Amino acid sequence: MALLGNDPTAIAYTGPRFPGGPDSLQALLTRVQRQAGPALTGEVFLRLELDNQGNTQKSYFLMPPAGSPAFALISMPAVQALAGQLVQQLPTWQLVTGAPGQNKSAPITVTLPLLFGQATLPTALNYSDENPTFPGQKVQRRLIPNLGYYVQTQVRYPVDDLRHGRQGVVYAYFEVSETGALEQRRIVGSVSPTLDAEVLRVLNSLPNALTPPRQQGRPVRVGYVQPFTFRIQ
Repeated sequence: MALLGNDPTAIAYTGPRFPGGPDSLQALLTRVQRQAGPALTGEVFLRLELDNQGNTQKSYFLMPPAGSPAFALISMPAVQALAGQLVQQLPTWQLVTGAPGQNKSAPITVTLPLLFGQATLPTALNYSDENPTFPGQKVQRRLIPNLGYYVQTQVRYPVDDLRHGRQGVVYAYFEVSETGALEQRRIVGSVSPTLDAEVLRVLNSLPNALTPPRQQGRPVRVGYVQPFTFRIQ
């Protein structure tokens, strides 16, 4: 789930909720992943587009960086079949409407990890009741409390990509631990090597959270998939 939204004061999670909560979602993902054969190892990310009722109307894999193990995985019939089984088992998501800072024109999306191999079973939840909070960042001596806005001000369009008209959405993954530490920062949806590198540069500059994610009052580890849009005007 994306974290860096438009509302600097948002603590409560306002995205789609899985019936039974994030632990139930993780249990479903684990059951599907365990159906994979021993030859499948690695991770891919499945993007869902929901309708206004919370039903899945479209699903597709994020395009991994070229040459990565995940790049080969998404074209394997076994992986595509498991993704199809997962989508068929998904219930209607519970949607929150009218939340402060919610972008009503944005599509309703969910991004789910599929991790294959016993060593890579997920330990991070996909969302939690409370988002982590981050310290304000200074931009030109001005304190910016909104981390999403800060990130946008730091991303620079690589000259080579501008020259060749490359544009699209880069998806970055990171986890916020029970202590608030940002970990496992990486690119999971690619546009070009230089755009990917620019997003990773900014992601690596982000501070640890002041407070960790919380589920029912307890600190938990949560994984976030954050989109970065590059568009040539």
